[in-house]
Amino acid sequence: MSDPMKATGLDTLKATRSLEAAGFNAAQAEALVTVLGGPITGTVASKGDVRELRLELKAEIKDLRVELKEEITQLREETRAEIADLRTQFASLSRQVADVRLEVRGGIRSLKARMYRLLLVQATVIVGLVLGLQRLL
Repeated sequence: MSDPMKATGLDTLKATRSLEAAGFNAAQAEALVTVLGGPITGTVASKGDVRELRLELKAEIKDLRVELKEEITQLREETRAEIADLRTQFASLSRQVADVRLEVRGGIRSLKARMYRLLLVQATVIVGLVLGLQRLL
């Protein structure tokens, strides 16, 4: 990048001659072109710079893809573990619900049996009262 014209497209000879034609002496014209050409050439990227940057970016993208794949794999494993845990919890809850259903059904059967016994006792009392009333009358 030592030749400013190659790096920036600035024709230093033409610029120097134009400045001399405008009234600058040769030393002033050359100094001005050098001063102005320097910052321009320092900020211009060469094809090699672009190639190097492209290679760096490709390497970074490759690394990021590897990291991303690892993170995705880890998330999948965590998700599978959580799903397995939820399935275990669901199975446990299902067993508990089944146990509660059995208890409720047993309680209902017990209540029905007690209710039938009470109805039988009431019916017996009513029949006894009716028979006692018939004897009195």
